[in-house]
Amino acid sequence: PTRVTRGKSAEWLQEELQGGGGSLLLLDCRSHELYESSHIESAINLAIPGLMLRRLKKGNLPIRSIIPNTEDKERFARRCKTDTVLLYDEAAAAAGSVLGLLLHKLRDDGCTAFYLDGGFNKFQTEYPEHCETNLDCSCPSSSPPASVLGLGGLRISSDCSDGESDREPGSAIESEGSPLPSNQPAFPVQILPYLYLGCAKDSANLDVLGKYNIKYILNCVCVCDLALKACLFVFCSSDEARSKKCGILVHCLAGISRSVTVTVAYLMQKLNLSLNDAYDFVKRKKSNISPNFNFMGQLLDFERTLGLNSPCDNRSMPNDQLFFTTPTNHNMFQLDTLEST
Repeated sequence: PTRVTRGKSAEWLQEELQGGGGSLLLLDCRSHELYESSHIESAINLAIPGLMLRRLKKGNLPIRSIIPNTEDKERFARRCKTDTVLLYDEAAAAAGSVLGLLLHKLRDDGCTAFYLDGGFNKFQTEYPEHCETNLDCSCPSSSPPASVLGLGGLRISSDCSDGESDREPGSAIESEGSPLPSNQPAFPVQILPYLYLGCAKDSANLDVLGKYNIKYILNCVCVCDLALKACLFVFCSSDEARSKKCGILVHCLAGISRSVTVTVAYLMQKLNLSLNDAYDFVKRKKSNISPNFNFMGQLLDFERTLGLNSPCDNRSMPNDQLFFTTPTNHNMFQLDTLEST
């Protein structure tokens, strides 16, 4: 098997950044949500859904095309052939990883490229002063008509509007920016047929996506009023994917708060379940869920809007299987067919 070679140490990178980093181009190969949570200063994020690696392997996916920010695209195009390019992921560099494939692609394109020994984890531990943290996310100010979505009463606006933290004062509930809890399942949990709830790492695990036939990924890291309405609209418009019999993974960073809130709201709206019933149903499937107090309060408001005021209600789950539709916003990725190995 191919090994990723030609690494640079954390100490080397620290010295480069200390000197201004004028001839260094840093590429962050982690998921977008991990990058948004924290990244090395001046790094460019390469946001690539896992199964687009198939195109990358074939050599028909230009690296510039997977850089979401226009300014970063231009910076990459201008400097990739003249600067030293340094890539990093979360920890170790594996040949079959996103980092490994990008490293070989860059070298084939004539770039001088290396990877960071120990990845982001090691560098952040040793040189946190060179890491930037940004937990805010920008969301559009306008929202679709409530009459179209049928979800006008559901408003989850934490982080997107006022920078409010997931952790309420005095609360022991973990925020999505916290390290993954020790009891975090190592795989996504099936909530309903073809509906899976997981964390950010699950969304980048090709083996997991293939095992559960997951073809859609719904990223709930930045959950605001518009984004959540769009997510639920995608869930509720199920006809197209019904015939495809494929899976959808709903995830946030840790898989315990934002994505759980979206999933519980979906069960309430789609299956006419009370908040208690929907929450308990998800809790039985995934024991470590912890939506914060703000999210729970707004789910209570949503319950009242839906007219689901029977907390002891024992509605039965429908027997028909549920499927999900093509993504309609930037938080949703449709994945290519898994490449057989």
